[in-house]
Amino acid sequence: MSTHTLRPWTDLVKLHPDVEAGALTEAVFAIDLGAIAACLRAGPHRQAGDPNVPVVNRDPEAFFRATYLTADLQRLLEEVLASLAGKSGYNRVLKLRTPFGGGKSHTLASLLHAARNPSALRSLPESKELLDRLAACPTDVAVAVFDGEKFDARNGKTLENGRTIQTMWGWVAWQIDPEQAFPIVADHDKDRVAPGGDVIRELITKGAGGRPVLLLLDEVLKYMERAAAVSVLDSTLQRQAKDFFQNLTVEAAGSEKAALVYSLTWSAREALGNVGLLAEIDKLAARVDQLREPVTGDEILPILQRRLLGASPDPSAASEVATAFQEVVTGMQRAHAETPAERQQAEEEGRLFRDRMRSAYPFHPALIDIMRERWTAVDAFQRTRGALRFLASCLHSLKKNGGAQPLLGTGDVPLRDVDVRVKMLKELGVQNDYDPVITSDIDGPNARAKRIDERMARETPALASVKPATRIATSILLYSFGGLRRDLSAATCLRATHRQARAAQAGGSGDDETLPPGVTESELLAACVGPDLDNITATAVLSELRTSCLYLHYDGVRYCFKKDPNVTKLIEDAEQSVAREDAQAKTNGPVRGKIKEMLDARLAGHHNAQIWPAKSQDIPDEDPRFLVGYLPLEFAGESKSEQER
Repeated sequence: MSTHTLRPWTDLVKLHPDVEAGALTEAVFAIDLGAIAACLRAGPHRQAGDPNVPVVNRDPEAFFRATYLTADLQRLLEEVLASLAGKSGYNRVLKLRTPFGGGKSHTLASLLHAARNPSALRSLPESKELLDRLAACPTDVAVAVFDGEKFDARNGKTLENGRTIQTMWGWVAWQIDPEQAFPIVADHDKDRVAPGGDVIRELITKGAGGRPVLLLLDEVLKYMERAAAVSVLDSTLQRQAKDFFQNLTVEAAGSEKAALVYSLTWSAREALGNVGLLAEIDKLAARVDQLREPVTGDEILPILQRRLLGASPDPSAASEVATAFQEVVTGMQRAHAETPAERQQAEEEGRLFRDRMRSAYPFHPALIDIMRERWTAVDAFQRTRGALRFLASCLHSLKKNGGAQPLLGTGDVPLRDVDVRVKMLKELGVQNDYDPVITSDIDGPNARAKRIDERMARETPALASVKPATRIATSILLYSFGGLRRDLSAATCLRATHRQARAAQAGGSGDDETLPPGVTESELLAACVGPDLDNITATAVLSELRTSCLYLHYDGVRYCFKKDPNVTKLIEDAEQSVAREDAQAKTNGPVRGKIKEMLDARLAGHHNAQIWPAKSQDIPDEDPRFLVGYLPLEFAGESKSEQER
């Protein structure tokens, strides 16, 4: 297929208005669950004027328009709404397992909006079956939200009327009903002593006036860690909070119209040293809770599209682009196949690749895979939230400044845009560490990749807009952070042949091992080739980058940009140093002699001229009088006769 038949995605895709305007703030991505709940409690009048909560988060219909209901999120909504409606056979205590920045707050906000305004779900096509199964949704639900990151363990929470709520249970009760529920635990809150099971049962039944009760507890671990520093008689607030949490899970599990959804953290790595406390809290509810993970696998693709695009992409445009790229990638993989079985595998992987590309459009699947499979190994990267922020900056930049290709792929990230570059490096926790790498090798005024592109454009004008060296170098940079699990390295689509997958696994053992950062040649080519760039040209460009870039490292298997220079850089620095010394040796002698001759003649031999003194001791500053002479820059451009005057 001719490359001219594929139009840039900017001609075919409508961006979300906030993305196109570059108006997506941190508040949009980092959902403040407690602030949303406060807005909804305050009513429509207060909602309109609250500057701290974006409309897309506080308005139920706007929120669900920007939300894709994954299969597991639908299941979670069904369980919670059915439990609130009094139906039996559903789990009433659910633990959310989502990675840092992996959609936890968005999931809890979905439950909050669905419980308070279930009719807002009807605007989503994927909610039809969910609502049909529910038949009737609960109404007039009492919702209590506890944000363990915000609630202060020592000082509690002060209300607008001046009253202070001291504890986790006091704040939950006040939200259920300040007039009926809070008095039930008022003394417990004052004394910071956890209520027992009977009191909690009364709290979520009589205290709610017979209404359904939804309890959303977020970041419980963080609150309990701080509560350890607060003494309560012979106990601590942490011990009281753990007792309340355990009793609450038991009573919610046995209730008729209550549901409890809580989050701890994804793993011990994210517990920041509180592994023992994490395991203890996990065990408190293990008998009655069920684990739910709302986002899995390729469900991230429609989530990104729903949040970043203004409308679903045209299916015919997506199919056209996907087919064109599949033909190139499959052809490349077929050429590397050594057996009929490998050729058949190349065809099968090509079809899977086409389907994934069609689903991911306008994003190249490889770009999404890097964030989902590799960057997640970086502690600073916040998964779904980080992906949204980074992709939003790329889309905005390419729409505003031009330069878009048929897809937004790994090599199409506009690093020349300072905002995009800063956002990417910040998401990965490396900030300014890689600025010299990008400037020197990838996208600086005199970058090595840019030099290669300029030469290739002169030789082959059709490659002028492709910029193959910049595309490949940018791709390598994106692959240079985090690591890929060994099983994913072999199994993920776009991994060429069995032989190449085995090569990608070289250098370690164990199914769960994380491979070092970097990308194999087969992975890189599969991510970069397309209708405008064949694998032969791409391979030649990669070879040239390997020998010319100053920060590109190759260990025989993987390419990786590092902030430390490679051998090429060290050799160039040494050559420049030798060249400077050689030039000085060749020029200093004759020039020094000529100047000394001129000065001696002028001074009639009465002074010993020091030309270009090497050290301060060479200057005769102990003499009562001495002359300092210098030559202006213009001296070098004067004729010999003018210099001798």
